[in-house]
Amino acid sequence: KELDSQIPPWFLWLFYITIFFSIVYMLDYHVFNSSPLQDEEYQLQVKQAEVERAALMNSGAMLNEESVTLLTDQAAIDNGKQIFATNCVACHAADGGGLVGPNLTDQFWIHGGGIKNVFKTLKYGVPAKGMIAWQNQFNPKSMQEVGSYVLSLQGTNPPNGKAPEGPLYVEAAADSLK
Repeated sequence: KELDSQIPPWFLWLFYITIFFSIVYMLDYHVFNSSPLQDEEYQLQVKQAEVERAALMNSGAMLNEESVTLLTDQAAIDNGKQIFATNCVACHAADGGGLVGPNLTDQFWIHGGGIKNVFKTLKYGVPAKGMIAWQNQFNPKSMQEVGSYVLSLQGTNPPNGKAPEGPLYVEAAADSLK
């Protein structure tokens, strides 16, 4: 005996709604092209991420002690000089000759010379010797500018500068060890 059972009404309405949705979906995405397809949406997100990454790179937020480079443009050096004059002269003197802190104008460095070592010293400080970590007060770009300014003081030989401290730092020798 064959039973011709009726489909439950809720299931029938679910079937009709599914058909209606598929028609609207096809018209929206494939006929009128009013919404982006999955691949197009992905490409838009990739472009947006590239723009955001470029903005982060320009702001210096992605700088660290491994990726930092020496700045040579005068505007960056001047910004570094201004930050140095505000925050560093109490220990290093206005001319970098050193007071409580070491002389920054010679080639002898306690914690290593070069922009990477100077940036690391600025970022993490040397709490045992009284230098605070500046990473909470300045962004990486500002620390890069200060480090570049400090390295621009090399060889200025200020009067009344402190005696050399630490080993002689030679950039080529330090790079060959890596």
